[in-house]
Amino acid sequence: MIINALYQYYERLLEDEDSGVSRPGYSKAKVSYAVVLSTDGELLSTIDLRNDKGNKKILRNLDVPEQVIRPGTGVKANFLCDNCTYVFGIKQKNKNDDEERIKAKFEAFVKLHEEILGGVNDKGATAILNFLRNWDITKAGKQPQISEVIEELSEGGNLVFKLEGTEGYIHERPAVKKAWKNYRSSQESGVTGQCLVTGNNAFIARLHQNIKGVTGAQTSGASLVSFNLEAFKSYGKTQSYNAPVSENVAFGYTTALNYLLRNEKHRIPIGDTTTVFWAERSTDGLEEDLLGALFFPVREGSKKEGNEQRQVTRDPQTVQLLHDIFTKVRAGEPVSDGLTGVDRNVNFYILGLAPNASRLSVRFWHVDQYGKFLDKIGQHYIDLAIVKSFENEPDFISIGMILRETAPAGDAKRIPPLLGGVLMRSILTGMPYPQVLYNSILSRIRADQKVNYVRAAIIKACLARNRRYYNKGNEVDITMALNEQNTNVGYRLGRLFALLEKAQEEANPGLNATIKDRYFGAASASPGTVFPILLRLTQHHIAKAENGRTTDKRIEEVLGGIDSFPAHLNLEEQGLFVLGYYHQRQALIAKNK
Repeated sequence: MIINALYQYYERLLEDEDSGVSRPGYSKAKVSYAVVLSTDGELLSTIDLRNDKGNKKILRNLDVPEQVIRPGTGVKANFLCDNCTYVFGIKQKNKNDDEERIKAKFEAFVKLHEEILGGVNDKGATAILNFLRNWDITKAGKQPQISEVIEELSEGGNLVFKLEGTEGYIHERPAVKKAWKNYRSSQESGVTGQCLVTGNNAFIARLHQNIKGVTGAQTSGASLVSFNLEAFKSYGKTQSYNAPVSENVAFGYTTALNYLLRNEKHRIPIGDTTTVFWAERSTDGLEEDLLGALFFPVREGSKKEGNEQRQVTRDPQTVQLLHDIFTKVRAGEPVSDGLTGVDRNVNFYILGLAPNASRLSVRFWHVDQYGKFLDKIGQHYIDLAIVKSFENEPDFISIGMILRETAPAGDAKRIPPLLGGVLMRSILTGMPYPQVLYNSILSRIRADQKVNYVRAAIIKACLARNRRYYNKGNEVDITMALNEQNTNVGYRLGRLFALLEKAQEEANPGLNATIKDRYFGAASASPGTVFPILLRLTQHHIAKAENGRTTDKRIEEVLGGIDSFPAHLNLEEQGLFVLGYYHQRQALIAKNK
């Protein structure tokens, strides 16, 4: 299902001239320099192809003959595009290649080009072969054309070739392209079978291309489909013959997935999970741009989410749609009704990938109508909605903000590894939020005695969804702001704690630490042992404070709904305690204003 959807998307991308995806036999590679040769194969110069980005030089993505997979320490050369070791016999930085290995790589490069270009009647092919036949790797670093840029060459970018006085690159010349096509045909696996995707009999791919761009995976790429152990053999079939996919389909789906992972409008990192999404048919990419904006509802410009810095630039139509959607969220209405400019009935695909050694694991895969996804995301924001602590806090909380609150000191590297994936699954399906999210927030509150806007919103959302899904109580009780009619003992005790803290602050203006810093965790878990002590302390605070009688009256009103202090509160009641505390604090602040 996943491979089929990706391959269909690849076929759509091929029809779009602006997509830039590679056709069969070619792939994208990061290139640093072009090597300029004369028609006789003499090295004339090198051209820096890197792009400027601030103070850095960024490698350029070029369409080149399809790159090979280099598992382990094997020596495999690429055609007309490779690093300086294969092309010139120059050692790369951070590589442990000795002289013998460097020589072996260069010889593999020469052998491959002799095999493909030998006998090809083309000036570019002749220039390449003459260059390789006459090149002396022992003197490579002393060549003036190389010595000037040897530091940059050894950093690892790929090199391509140009012929003096011609446009384009040698690998783009018609005769060279034909030779490459003939070579690829001769290298097909030779194993034929029925392709699982197309249903046609075709050559079956032995290996699938690597996928690059998944957060936390190897920079060289990782496999989505691979078999490498005896235990994975089935009916005598080895490697990817276990899951027969034709070579064209394997190339197509990997190219499409790499395209999605390169494109910020189709990719969002959430914890250790990288999510990509696309529409079966799109309105100029508006559906994808809007969904990405919903997951990261931030202002234009640069915004740090999780462990990545994201540049947020939105189409004006997307910005208007966001405004319309969040207006509906505030009103508690289904967000997809009445939206203009997007197709709410189009099938939409969302795929979550996470690293697993040299492979990728699929965290989630969801297919549904676009409008239904929008409604579920809208419901997620409705569940999170709560009164803010400060005016400058965001109206809508992003997933990155939620995940950071589960980690000590907000360190993105310490976010529970599987949490991002299960949280996304809950949002996209409308199911209850993961229990680990709720427990993590309670643990962080007990550890640092801090109840902020985001944490309170998460507690409120988890409680509301649990009540809605499991029918464990009245969902209406879980409100955005203070609910004086809520009689739940946990909620009332949270309100009471906020009032007791307020009495202490009024009695001791400018106090650095309050009862929250010492007693909050114990009061929320074992109120029976803590509140009698706090109430005795409060009598002194009320007597000392200027507005003590007003605070005392509020305390009496809340105590009137509490028959006794329970010895323990369960996890749901502890969450309600936090919510009651937060609501009461914000109500007191609003009243003072």
